[in-house]
Amino acid sequence: MVEPVKAFLFLAVVCLMIGVAAGEQAASQPQTQPAGTLDSISLNAMDVFRIYEKSIELPNPGQYANGDYLAWSESYALLAYEAMYEATGEQGLLQKMLEQIDRILANRADRIGLTDEVRGKVMPAWPCSGYTKGKAHAFLVHAGMITYPMARLAYVLRRDPQLAVRYAPQIDKILTDVAETVRAYEAEYRDGPAEGEGYYYCPVLKADLPFNQQNALGRTMIAMYLASGDEWYRDRAEKLARYFKDRLRLLDDRYAWDYWVHRPDFEDISHAGINVDFAFNCYRAGIVFNKTDMKRFVGTFEALAKPEGFAGAVDGSGRGGGVVLGAWGHLGYVEPQVRQMLGDYLPAHHRQHNLFSMLTAGFLVETQQAFKKDLPVTPATQPAKK
Repeated sequence: MVEPVKAFLFLAVVCLMIGVAAGEQAASQPQTQPAGTLDSISLNAMDVFRIYEKSIELPNPGQYANGDYLAWSESYALLAYEAMYEATGEQGLLQKMLEQIDRILANRADRIGLTDEVRGKVMPAWPCSGYTKGKAHAFLVHAGMITYPMARLAYVLRRDPQLAVRYAPQIDKILTDVAETVRAYEAEYRDGPAEGEGYYYCPVLKADLPFNQQNALGRTMIAMYLASGDEWYRDRAEKLARYFKDRLRLLDDRYAWDYWVHRPDFEDISHAGINVDFAFNCYRAGIVFNKTDMKRFVGTFEALAKPEGFAGAVDGSGRGGGVVLGAWGHLGYVEPQVRQMLGDYLPAHHRQHNLFSMLTAGFLVETQQAFKKDLPVTPATQPAKK
């Protein structure tokens, strides 16, 4: 009887050691959301996401330096990947993002010798020449669109102690490079016009920027604040938020606003998505916007729904493509009806715009996850002094 007992004990120890090793390996891996926990909206959204994830081709080498392309195409794909990764922890999505971020940062103008011909200097950003009569110019809005998914990913990784250690070199590089880009526009920042407000001046427009253009960089600043704890980013985001909020109009307990203070036309729902998401990010970080404001943005969203489709402008006028409203998707955290409306619309209309469809899908899965009730969200590191 001695030998069988020894054999049994040996096998038990081996199994225990294998189990411990497997447990340690599993604990070190990002957790993936089990498919069984996803509701029908998320499952449909995952199907749409996979369709476009497989069909979207990588940019060609020249496009990695083109700010116009990166801002209005690649940034939506990156943000879709980030939202889906944040929701599921899927390792493949993280790797895709990190590889794309490396390529984009490697093709920044200061690294490949491109001069901003409007400013007359090299900017650590991504110029284009499509809006300035052939002169290369690194638009602030493009910098914001490109860097926001990067900075948000850095925060998501850093807030997890295990991931913060594992990906420390990648996180540090992202934060360093994005900081260089954001700070490069500091000469164009202005305090005012009212106390506590701030805005960015545009050397092309010779005036303050439209709301969506400066709020695109504002989203990056909030993510950088949360990732680094640097209060300088919070201060800038707070002043941009006041500048925007002070110019919102209240229509029947919902918000509407112009595209630009110098062009009093109600903003289109596509560009408005940047402003709404900026306001939501502010709310999540405890900056200027509160729950009442979010409910008013939800009212704006709901007023856009028409029997014939979605309206084209934030006041409810005109007609527009519904899938672009996916950029408003974070409002699903505030009001489940927003998520339901987008979830009902996406499966039948996702072919309208593949990148917005991916983004909508990512936000739908992300917003199913429990939203922390302990607002405001706090930085992943101890706040740094200004």
